[in-house]
Amino acid sequence: MNRKLIFTDLDGTLLDSDKKISNETEKIIKALVSQGHYFCFVTGRSMHDALPFYKQLGLDTICICNNGAAIHNPADEHFSDIFFPINKDVFFKLYQCNDLLDQLEYFIIKTRHHTFTNKIPTERKLIENFKIWFHLDFADLKKAKKESLIIADKSRKSDILSIIIVLKPNADVEHVYYLIKSLTNNLLISRWSIDNRGHRNDGQLILELNHNFANKYNSLRFAQSYYDVLNADCYVFGDGTNDMQMLHKVENSYVMKNASSDAYTMGHNITKYDNNHDGVAKTLQELFMPK
Repeated sequence: MNRKLIFTDLDGTLLDSDKKISNETEKIIKALVSQGHYFCFVTGRSMHDALPFYKQLGLDTICICNNGAAIHNPADEHFSDIFFPINKDVFFKLYQCNDLLDQLEYFIIKTRHHTFTNKIPTERKLIENFKIWFHLDFADLKKAKKESLIIADKSRKSDILSIIIVLKPNADVEHVYYLIKSLTNNLLISRWSIDNRGHRNDGQLILELNHNFANKYNSLRFAQSYYDVLNADCYVFGDGTNDMQMLHKVENSYVMKNASSDAYTMGHNITKYDNNHDGVAKTLQELFMPK
């Protein structure tokens, strides 16, 4: 059997609703890797936020982060990280646009090593959710105000890999799109909501902006070339709008049973099980580890 190159999203895909990798999934993935197959993350998370799961599975492969804006291999000290950052002047255009700021509650940026926000939430539940959604920990508010707030000079010290805009519940979404497009026509916009699904169930809409070349599919193609694997031997798993391009363009694509309605239209296959029931691992087990 040819070596397979397997890419999986994390949140809503490999991770369950508690943001964990189950023991069953860990067991199956490690067995698959021991057979010689390549297993790679392709996630909206930063490397810092994906690293605990990378270590849990004992991976030594490329890790695609920030929706394709960053490509790492933390297991190879000789691998040169690749970045597709957002122009800092573009960031300031957006951050200084009062019409845009009037439509949002939070403006968040992710750099190579840190995440910053325009303000610290005060509600207890929201503080807890920020840790889950954006991996920002406000347990120590004094430290958070010092290290997590967007400060112009500080924000310019390292490349901005993604911008996350949390809209107000009553925001004019079409007007927000118009404002962004009028300020810059060179960013990719993906949308999700606080339940990490592709629609507005019971939470605010969230827009995520990345460099125009920074998408999961482009970085996936880099990894495919790096590992010299044929198209027919590539497999992808995802659940959200930021996965749609790779789900559509890769023949062996699997959209999660729990995926957003938009993602459903793009995947060539649907997993039998959702992310809370080891959907990725069980699909791979059926494909490559039949009993």
